[in-house]
Amino acid sequence: MNINAIFGIMGLMGGILCAVGDLLFDLKGKDNQKLGTSGNIDSNWLKMSYWRFGVSILFAFVGDILAGFGYLSLVRQISQTDQTLATVTAVLCYIGIIGGFFVHTVLCIQPVIYKKIMETNQFRLADDTLEQYYKMLIAPFFIGYGSMLAGAVCVIIAILTDALNVPKWFVLLNPIVFLIIGVSFRKIRPDKFYDLPGIIMPSLGLGMLGMIAAVSAL
Repeated sequence: MNINAIFGIMGLMGGILCAVGDLLFDLKGKDNQKLGTSGNIDSNWLKMSYWRFGVSILFAFVGDILAGFGYLSLVRQISQTDQTLATVTAVLCYIGIIGGFFVHTVLCIQPVIYKKIMETNQFRLADDTLEQYYKMLIAPFFIGYGSMLAGAVCVIIAILTDALNVPKWFVLLNPIVFLIIGVSFRKIRPDKFYDLPGIIMPSLGLGMLGMIAAVSAL
């Protein structure tokens, strides 16, 4: 098995680990309610153990490292036929993988802040603190997440232009499509799909990019 295939498999494993991290952080239960000025506070954070957030960050850390190898495999293969597309993909995926870990980490920190403040039963203070927290992070948050999705678009282009040796229907295996599927499930039946599959779909889509790299390399 060549190195690009190995890197691709590592990317697939990384996406799965990120999905596990998503579950630890975001699996809150049916009775959860959105609270606060912007609706960014989840009532069930108070029921969740602190260890879940720390372990979730650890899974995301390892998962994003492995996912980075999947991106590396894609870039190496795309560069064989389209150096410009490979360069753009490399830049976006580099920013996206850093942004992905940043996004996950800042999301995991917010319930810790909320839980500690609520130990003194000061909801207004908790709400005001998290509102300021969001204002400080919103720019890098969207830059990182947007870069990750833009990198997926580059992979779609690579598939359509035969820069990657996979069937054309593999364009459906990416974080954008998986995110749309997850959001659609939640919108159609929020009473049933309030947590799953939505919360893990982008990470699984990230893992699919690694699978695309592995299949293309074989």
